[in-house]
Amino acid sequence: MAEAEQQEAVSEGAQTANLDPMLLLLEEQEILPHSRLVEMQAEHASSGKPVRNLVLDAGVLSEDQLLDLIAGYQGSRVINLPATDIPPDVLHSVPASVARMYNCVPVEASNAAVELAVFDMISPQIMDELTFVLTRDVTFVMAREEDIRNSINQFYGDDSAAVNEMLASLENEIGEVTDSLALGDDDQKGVEAAASSTPVIRFVNLVLYQAVNDRASDIHVEPFEKEFKIRYRVDGALYEMAPPPRRLAAPIISRLKVMALLNIAERRLPQDGRIQLSVGGRPIDLRVSTLPTQFGESVVLRVLDRSVVSLEVENLGMPEDVYEAFTQDVEKPNGIVIVTGPTGSGKTTTLYSGLRRINTVDMKILTAEEPVEYDIEGIVQVPVSEATGNTFGRVLRAFLRQDPDVIMIGEIRDVETAQIAVQASLTGHLVFSTLHTNDASGAVTRLIDMGVQPYLISSTLEAVLGQRLVRTVCENCKTGYVPDREVLQLLGLSEQDVAGRQFFYGSGCATCNETGYKGRKGIYEYLSVTSPIKDLINERKPTLVIRNKAVELGMRTLREDGVRNVLDGYTTVDEVMKYT
Repeated sequence: MAEAEQQEAVSEGAQTANLDPMLLLLEEQEILPHSRLVEMQAEHASSGKPVRNLVLDAGVLSEDQLLDLIAGYQGSRVINLPATDIPPDVLHSVPASVARMYNCVPVEASNAAVELAVFDMISPQIMDELTFVLTRDVTFVMAREEDIRNSINQFYGDDSAAVNEMLASLENEIGEVTDSLALGDDDQKGVEAAASSTPVIRFVNLVLYQAVNDRASDIHVEPFEKEFKIRYRVDGALYEMAPPPRRLAAPIISRLKVMALLNIAERRLPQDGRIQLSVGGRPIDLRVSTLPTQFGESVVLRVLDRSVVSLEVENLGMPEDVYEAFTQDVEKPNGIVIVTGPTGSGKTTTLYSGLRRINTVDMKILTAEEPVEYDIEGIVQVPVSEATGNTFGRVLRAFLRQDPDVIMIGEIRDVETAQIAVQASLTGHLVFSTLHTNDASGAVTRLIDMGVQPYLISSTLEAVLGQRLVRTVCENCKTGYVPDREVLQLLGLSEQDVAGRQFFYGSGCATCNETGYKGRKGIYEYLSVTSPIKDLINERKPTLVIRNKAVELGMRTLREDGVRNVLDGYTTVDEVMKYT
């Protein structure tokens, strides 16, 4: 008995050690029970929602009470920010990029120190960053969140103006850095010194802040012979930001490699890393990939903003019939469920949402991914790495000895992976995976082409979900029009089908960067492998025959689901024609 109690105490101690500092403070003050704090920590880890917001949502403290508590703990005070007179020279002591990135407003400043108003508890890491970036000692006072956000907009202008202003002010500082170093890409010490200089750190922070603010999914940092480009991918399309000077390529790329804990001296081999940071109070994960090119290293950062991505099936925007079929299939005890579509069509998000739905205490779920995209509490996630010999095949064979209920395979790429997936399904496991095919029915043919026997496919495959992401019309500049006959023919519609309904497009505005689109949504087709489909698979029928039979049995194709979204005013004819 004593041993069990001891283990329980050790377990509780480990959980306490992992708690966020604010949750530890609530525990010290006995404001919430330990079990509730552990639940909050888990919710923060899975959803990315700031701990402060979770505490306020719990309703045990008002914002003012929480500020008093943090101020008492940190030995600071709470101020009324709107009633505080802040001289212009104090405001200029903190650049707009820093104020926005760290959600802070300077209230007092001297040559040696600056006092910042913040609304959240400051970690030692953030404190060190601010001390370095501002080149002076930093102290903190507490203020209400709304007051700080309003003050940042009031003193530093709106986002677009702030970004241009920051670029202009950084240009001068960066010029001084590069002039003093007379940089060449081969000057290793010079590049390292420039990479750790304040202006370069501020510039990289600005690039990351702007990307997150614009909801970018990827940031491309590309050196060419005579220019240096930084581009963002927003809603599937690439946009270029104001290009920094070419001589800054090496220091900026080195700074990103330092943040991703990569070897900055190694420039001849591709490297992969990860950056975790907080941008404007939101936890952001960046997956970093470097590639040696003729003119230096090209870096691509995949942005994973956990506060934006909602891994719930209900939020994927599936049609009702597809939603019901998918949720039934992911709760089956065994079988294979495959999601297909091109790169960047949201396959991984859909699979994660399915896993989240069945992620309960009585389920053992294992995933093999390259790389692990999102960290989900309660799921054992294994990164696959060809370089270390940790291949999909090797990981999956080990999985079968780990007593799983559900297995997710990042992608079925070869016959070995496909056969292990089939074997796992036949031995009573539910298997999720993805395939790169144009539509749902193409997945069957792809598996046969890989070398899987048709009778094995028909006896294990439960369903194939084909999907695409189409851009949605910007609500701010949404404009209606009546489609002409040519447009209707393209979509396979008659004037009776439309019945006088308007179609929509975005005319372009500041909200959507003049693109007419803001955000994306999925379009889906769902192939349930019923008895008639199984017969066709066993007879090795071609994709078209399987597709036609599925349509006959009630499957709505990607094009038809796209047309439904056009008729409902979500997207445009151009988007549907482009992706289906």
